[in-house]
Amino acid sequence: MFENTPLARRQWTGLDDQHLASIGFVNFAWNALERKFASLVWVTAGWTQEVGELVVSGMGNVSLVTLFFNLLKQELKKRDDRRLWEQGAQTGILFDAIRDARNDVVHTFFHCDPTTGAEGYFKGSPRKSTTGKVEVRTVAMERSDIDELCRAISDCLESIDDLILKLWFRRRFLRNRRAPAHSYERAVHGWQDPPFDIGRLRFYPKKRSRRVGGAHGGGPAESQAPGRARRAATDAERRPVAAEPAALPSGVQGPVLVAGEPTGRRVPPAPLRESGRG
Repeated sequence: MFENTPLARRQWTGLDDQHLASIGFVNFAWNALERKFASLVWVTAGWTQEVGELVVSGMGNVSLVTLFFNLLKQELKKRDDRRLWEQGAQTGILFDAIRDARNDVVHTFFHCDPTTGAEGYFKGSPRKSTTGKVEVRTVAMERSDIDELCRAISDCLESIDDLILKLWFRRRFLRNRRAPAHSYERAVHGWQDPPFDIGRLRFYPKKRSRRVGGAHGGGPAESQAPGRARRAATDAERRPVAAEPAALPSGVQGPVLVAGEPTGRRVPPAPLRESGRG
């Protein structure tokens, strides 16, 4: 019977309540990250929160990442900043990887067949295999997988806070015509010591790319990365010419840090009991 009891929850999911609670926590953490990334978009554009909320409402997350990349390129036309671009690009790529992983966790189903011994967590894949059949692939649901996703969300949140502050310091520096040019790095990137390590942003997308590539039975991990992630990585290497600047609403001022206060590093949930992987 499908009811909300410990026994039924275990029967339908194969997970104990602590493990299920951690999945619920991931969902709430994703909602917070989604909101935080939206605030990064309107701060990058230089919009007020009221204007930013109006622009990004109803946009999909993929479109939101693309919009952020374009707005950041536009901002960097005023003065090139390779470090700021690389951190922004990696933050967008990580946000995309987290979104994919969260969707897997939320939309997976548990299958157990005692007659064959088959047991695991599966999700229908939107793409077809080389045989023309729709794939059903396994989903990583072990304790370590959930903990890694939580750490990735934490890193992404911290990077967004860092980017918002750097954009604010950058604009303040550029408005001050008397500021010596050589002090730019210290003014923008030296607000915390040591500075944010963008290497933390690369770890999870690479690991997930290898995992997803293996689950699909594809070639090397790099070939399985989403097209938008590959394009963003290429952007970070070659810095293509930015698109034509979008028309900003009249009366728009500099960034408003309403939703961009530093939040500090998040602590992942307590270790959970090991659970089988499909």
